[in-house]
Amino acid sequence: MALQYVAYDWLGRRVKGVLETDSEQDAYATLQEDGLIPYRLRPVRPRRSLVQLMPILFRPGRQELIDFTRETASLINSGIPLRQALVAVRDGPRSVGFKEALRRVIEEIEAGNRFSGACAQIPAVFPDFYVRLLRVAEAGGSLGLTLRNLAETLAKEKRVRDRVRRALVYPGFTLMVAVVAGVVLMTYALPALLGFLEEFGGEDLPTATRLLIQFREFVMDYGTFVVISVVASVTLGFALMRTRTGRRMRDRVLLKTPVIGRTLLLSNTFSITSTMAALLGSGIAPIEALRLTRQSVNNTIILEALTEAEKAASAGERLAVAFQQQRVFPPLLSQAIGTGEVGGNLRENLSGLADYYEHETDRAVGAATELVQPVVVLLVAGVVGFVAVGIISGIYSSIAAVG
Repeated sequence: MALQYVAYDWLGRRVKGVLETDSEQDAYATLQEDGLIPYRLRPVRPRRSLVQLMPILFRPGRQELIDFTRETASLINSGIPLRQALVAVRDGPRSVGFKEALRRVIEEIEAGNRFSGACAQIPAVFPDFYVRLLRVAEAGGSLGLTLRNLAETLAKEKRVRDRVRRALVYPGFTLMVAVVAGVVLMTYALPALLGFLEEFGGEDLPTATRLLIQFREFVMDYGTFVVISVVASVTLGFALMRTRTGRRMRDRVLLKTPVIGRTLLLSNTFSITSTMAALLGSGIAPIEALRLTRQSVNNTIILEALTEAEKAASAGERLAVAFQQQRVFPPLLSQAIGTGEVGGNLRENLSGLADYYEHETDRAVGAATELVQPVVVLLVAGVVGFVAVGIISGIYSSIAAVG
């Protein structure tokens, strides 16, 4: 540790400085060996970096954890010691947040802690099931193999989640762009043209043109109020989503939404089966594996059902029956678990089921995309077509009136 000292030499002159020692006793001894009389010692408070002050702004993503796990596994399997492997990975192209996390892990290892214990100190980067697998691997001497399998499991889960996220985000993004384009068109491009049509077209303007003019007038008169209302509603919605009740409402609605609900259920079931298979493959007991699997679920309704299944299994219920009691899960899941419990091949069944649900999630995402894309395109085309018909028919009407 660093100690700031004030001392005096034999001539009575005051001397200041900083020592790097293991204890205050060592600092006193070092100063006396240098011919100084210690007067005061004070620990130096290390300056905290921006990453340490605001870690949430620099929180590493899941892809960085996957890359780190895969690279560390390769180095360890090549015979490189753990600490040296971590230093090599840290010095690579990493984000500031992940470099800080690895720095703390390396410091813990140098202080005598295990790799799993060091990772457990940073739960925002290394989840519980990750740490638990590391502990099992350290006990069994299979750290490299476990890290490689863990990287593959995490990569599969991220790949499936990214596909689902893209399928859900695309329609909303397209509609948002259409709305913004419509607002810009109504605010800046059309007012002069529609004013011209209103002036020269008289009372004989087509219905589409009159509706367009009325809509433009509404936007001009109440546009500010509408924008403020929308911003307030979005802000309130985000605030509500941060509460447990709000998340439950959102997730319940999403699960009951056609196409989207099935896609979310399949993707979460894939995460449950793949994570449990990885945990069971490392020798972790089924109930503990079930508890650790909760971190792979991102829907509160499914998470609550998984928690109830864990409670039932902890109370002595068979795992298959515990899942069967939760109606949110597909029947195939409890059937496969029951077969695995009877045959003693639960991990193999869950691994095969994970492959099946990965394939089904891909199909569901494809079906959702194929269904939603035409609807969005037709909706945008309808809006653009209505504007075009209103303008063109108004122009022809105005020309006829002038002639």
